[in-house]
Amino acid sequence: MNLRRLVQIAPLLLLIAACSKNPLPLTQPEKQTMTELTASLKTRCVGRYLIDMPSDALSTGSATIQGVTFEATSMTNETFEQEMTARETELKSKVNRHGYRVLYDYGQISNTPHSRYFVALRDVDDTADLSRAIEAYKWDAGYQLKLRIEASDWVHSEYKKKVQGTPYAVPDMSLNDVPEKTNLVMDLIRKVRGRADDEIPAEPGVCFLGGFLPRKAANGEDISVLFAMKDRTDAFFTLQTNTDLRELPRDTLLNRLPDIRSKIKDPNANGRIIRSGTVQVGGIKAEELLLSGTTTARIAGHVFTLEANTATSGSMTPYLVLDMGNGSINTFARNGIQKASLTDGEAIALWDTVSRTLRPRPNGF
Repeated sequence: MNLRRLVQIAPLLLLIAACSKNPLPLTQPEKQTMTELTASLKTRCVGRYLIDMPSDALSTGSATIQGVTFEATSMTNETFEQEMTARETELKSKVNRHGYRVLYDYGQISNTPHSRYFVALRDVDDTADLSRAIEAYKWDAGYQLKLRIEASDWVHSEYKKKVQGTPYAVPDMSLNDVPEKTNLVMDLIRKVRGRADDEIPAEPGVCFLGGFLPRKAANGEDISVLFAMKDRTDAFFTLQTNTDLRELPRDTLLNRLPDIRSKIKDPNANGRIIRSGTVQVGGIKAEELLLSGTTTARIAGHVFTLEANTATSGSMTPYLVLDMGNGSINTFARNGIQKASLTDGEAIALWDTVSRTLRPRPNGF
């Protein structure tokens, strides 16, 4: 059993008896590695928080706000216009093998330059026409911004009519949230804007990779960004904020001990607790756990975690979790990891440097 599996079960390990708050001093080669990694840190914005990462770190992320997924892709305006033309052509040319309409509505978004929207069948191979996908695109500040949400229309469904009176009949519901969700997506696409990696907004709102949505603190926000070390991609951080993910008090990081004690005995995990306890980070009361053992790559490595607001998640106190992996599979390091890039000392030192920079963004809420 590897570290990540234990993380999912426990979801993280804690064994106070094995804790050590004072790691051994770094060797000269380890000091050199740390100098290379931390000589140039750059502040990044994730959700409504800031954290300092190595300036050359690779990044990828996801964002869902009010049920709408947000994506940002760096491109020129010319490329954007070409892609929108191609998307329109693609949807117009698609044919559903069951004979259902594929493209229902499309066009430019009013009062929004460099924009386009499409309302289409959720999937070209759908066996019924009950579901829709609403997409909205905008080019701003060097980024293509794409918003997407799924909706349902049972009122105008040909499938519903076709199967009426048969064993395949669907409930006679007047469900059609396409107009409502289309309006939501249109409202959000007008407000969202492109954002350079090192741009730190001064107004309330939500940062996601390549973009920013101005708005006061509210529920319905789930943001995650992964930062991988450029030349050591198996070493990475993931920062997630979620306003709606809440656990019972007994399930906070430091209250998972009973289940953890049973899972740590698995000989395949080879787990060891390096450090655990409560910490104050940027004025945030949090709990942390530093664990070594077998990783998802089936090699010796590390998983470190810091959690805050686990039992009190909300618009003003979103659930906040910072993970660090070393010797683990991720978007930038998938196969062939033979050895973790960082030693125990280097992993702890990098964690202590980066994790302590986590703080709320001024005026972010």
